[in-house]
Amino acid sequence: MSFPSHTRRAALLAMCSLCVPGAFVPLAAREVVPLGSDWSFHLGDLPAGAESADFDVSAWDKVSLPHNWNRMGGTAKRREDYQNVKGSGWYRRGFPTPDKLGNRRVWVQFDAASVVADVWVNGVHLGRHAGAFAGFRFDATPALRPSGENVLVVRVDNSSPREKGSPTADVIPMNGDWPMYGGLYRPASLIVTAPLRIAMEDFGGPGIYASTTALENGKAGLRVLTRLENGTKKAAAGKLQIRVLDRDGRVAAASFVPYRTAAAGERAGRSEVASELVLASPHLWDGLRDPYLYRVNVRLLDHAGRVVDEVEQPLGIRTMRIDPQSGFWLNGRHIALHGVSRHQDRPGKGWAITPDDIAQDTAMIREIGANTVRLAHYQHANETYRQMDEAGMVVWAEIPLVDRSASWYSETTTEAFAANAEQQLRELIRQEYNHPSIAVWSIANEVNLEAAKGRGASNARPLLERLQAVVHAEDPLRPATLADCCGTIAEENKPGLDSVAGITDVIGYNRYHGWYGNTVDFLGRDLDRLHGRFAHQPISISEYGAGGALTQHTDDPLGGPIAAFGRPHPEEFQSHLLEDSWKQIAARPYVWASWVWNMFDFSNELRLEGDLTDTNDKGLVTFDRKTRKDAFYFYKANWSQEPTLYLAERRHSSRPYPVVEVKAYANTETAQLSLNGRSLGEARCEVGICRWPEVTLDPGENRLEATGMRDGKRISDAITWTFEGRPGLYHIRAGTLEEQRAPDGVLWGSDVFSKGGEAHFRDRPSMSRGGEPGPVRPVLGTRNQAPYGSWREGDFRYAIPVPNGRYTVRMHFFEPDEKAGVGTRQFQVLAEGREAARIDVRREAKAARTALTREIAVNVADGTLDLVFQPINGPAIVSGIEVIPK
Repeated sequence: MSFPSHTRRAALLAMCSLCVPGAFVPLAAREVVPLGSDWSFHLGDLPAGAESADFDVSAWDKVSLPHNWNRMGGTAKRREDYQNVKGSGWYRRGFPTPDKLGNRRVWVQFDAASVVADVWVNGVHLGRHAGAFAGFRFDATPALRPSGENVLVVRVDNSSPREKGSPTADVIPMNGDWPMYGGLYRPASLIVTAPLRIAMEDFGGPGIYASTTALENGKAGLRVLTRLENGTKKAAAGKLQIRVLDRDGRVAAASFVPYRTAAAGERAGRSEVASELVLASPHLWDGLRDPYLYRVNVRLLDHAGRVVDEVEQPLGIRTMRIDPQSGFWLNGRHIALHGVSRHQDRPGKGWAITPDDIAQDTAMIREIGANTVRLAHYQHANETYRQMDEAGMVVWAEIPLVDRSASWYSETTTEAFAANAEQQLRELIRQEYNHPSIAVWSIANEVNLEAAKGRGASNARPLLERLQAVVHAEDPLRPATLADCCGTIAEENKPGLDSVAGITDVIGYNRYHGWYGNTVDFLGRDLDRLHGRFAHQPISISEYGAGGALTQHTDDPLGGPIAAFGRPHPEEFQSHLLEDSWKQIAARPYVWASWVWNMFDFSNELRLEGDLTDTNDKGLVTFDRKTRKDAFYFYKANWSQEPTLYLAERRHSSRPYPVVEVKAYANTETAQLSLNGRSLGEARCEVGICRWPEVTLDPGENRLEATGMRDGKRISDAITWTFEGRPGLYHIRAGTLEEQRAPDGVLWGSDVFSKGGEAHFRDRPSMSRGGEPGPVRPVLGTRNQAPYGSWREGDFRYAIPVPNGRYTVRMHFFEPDEKAGVGTRQFQVLAEGREAARIDVRREAKAARTALTREIAVNVADGTLDLVFQPINGPAIVSGIEVIPK
């Protein structure tokens, strides 16, 4: 049995992300001191000298880490604690020089600081770090006092990169659909090491990293690379003790490897030591099925055999590969990867989240049945990757190269910009390398989006090719990827918009068919086209989704256009789009993974959408993690083995119409439904959906209960709806997804039972970048605007289920085109196959945007009221329909 040897340049983060506050905690010769408490904080600029040890901070706020100063999102109106100040924030605290320091080194470490951080100790500038998401550390030893208290000062700046002369002008990201919170939002610590040590100056990594080089014949080949730094004036030699420890701490494999390092010059002497090990009968890290973890422990022994440093990292033994035709393979086993994306923010906390917050997110992701997570659009906390390892998730990890491949002051990529992107990529890979959950390194997301919108040109390929080469150099065993939005097919390229497909080893496509244009059924055709065009490149769906508002509902998600950049975002529309999208994705085995955008609602500086402000509402779970939306249970029914039966539309509890469809999400073969104790029969559950069409509600309260069998056990769910009307009574808003209650208290429902024609908003609501949308112009001639907010036009019909009998049909019209003249829009209305009215809205209403009402009497004998709107000259139109039993 032979195992290939590889040269690799990567490292693993050894950060104190979960240190418990207290005294020095020894790890062999290495000591770690958490710096979570006793910080003073000032938001805003300060005069020169603020970094000095004697600067007066008595008026500063007292804070603890993690901390950030921005707050936004998650509420209908702007939060009371809303804070979106961009600029500098100052942090300061003291710490003692360790006793008996001798020739040991003291490092200050920050697990993240957003966006640019300058660090001083006792007024001595230790360095600057540019990038909001990676950990970093500086050697503070030269600045320490021989004994007593030292003063640590950090200035963090999250100024916009658009501002001239901004310190973030060349620091990615330039843009993005999320806010750049400012602060020391992850833990900080002091680390004390010997001068001869496992590397501390290696893009934030700990200096050891391990990989599985072969897996065959019941054995695993492992390679451990250790980087060493010698801070003494003499060359050093000794041995490394490398041990692989199982879950119980038993040694599963071990070796001693000699090393030699040069003496320190201006920088510490450096060397790399590679060790090859063979592990018999390895216990594999096998995703959700068995996410078994070993630990790699490396001890640095000096010439006398004394342990002078020690670092330990996780190890999962597994192989992964991605095939352009058959998708993803883990340990030789095919897995259809389906999951969600995640941002790291919380309401009231921003990015300053805790391990418990991450654990709650992880538990919900496991509950839904996902087996993969896209950690977007930046490096997440090391604790997040640790929990992904333990959960068995397959992870897409990425850097924040988003929307643009150049600074705002340049049309082309400058070296400063490219160097920062490369730095953040190396930090991501070296700090998170040892996490077996990570399958791919992503180098960009929608990098030509700004150009696609006509805001400048995109020439992203040279930078992307450079970053692809960095991935290959840092980690030959994992592929590079990116998420594409635009310009994927060469023949569709626009001037100034380059194609980014085909650059990386694998690719993800962000596709929002049915949300941002097209219809949802276009998704499958688009995937087939892309797969055919780039047959050599495995493709995934890195984003697909729709907004979902808990307080906004529709009776038919196809009843009108969706206001993707505005309001409303009916929860039922989100469910519909995701149902249809998933069916198309699941039918295509060449799609190696797909991620719903997003698992959780998240904050945003620009959006006024759905029923929220400063929030992207595409999550399957609300921003506060309190409510799982309907679509959550659709995926749970399809992905999870946990018995699931969930009646949908429970928040759509006040029903405007007497006849409805009832829908449940279930992973049972069939389900039974009852209404107020009466059986409504059995439905088959296909693709996790059970449907009971044309259910007639009782006036007043309606208790619905669904039951099914899973694994020999009965499961059930129940909800209650209220119908305020009586049989045969309808108030329909034509052309819209949105319900509205009129001034007289009548609930008007959304467009339903229609076929044909086109639906339109009267004044389409849209996202505002500076405040709430302006007032909507009313239709004249009426106090009741409910039936005039939208319309359906063209050649169309309605088939409305009603009990047989006599009805008054009241129709509402207005002419939306202020330039239309008399006779430009003439049509007839047929009721039950007979002409009931001929209408010229402009002539009868006397003016455009003025209400017109017509009534007709109809007798229904077949259980369906048929209304046909047939053009004579120009398209027919209707904005509201009332059906009133006599």
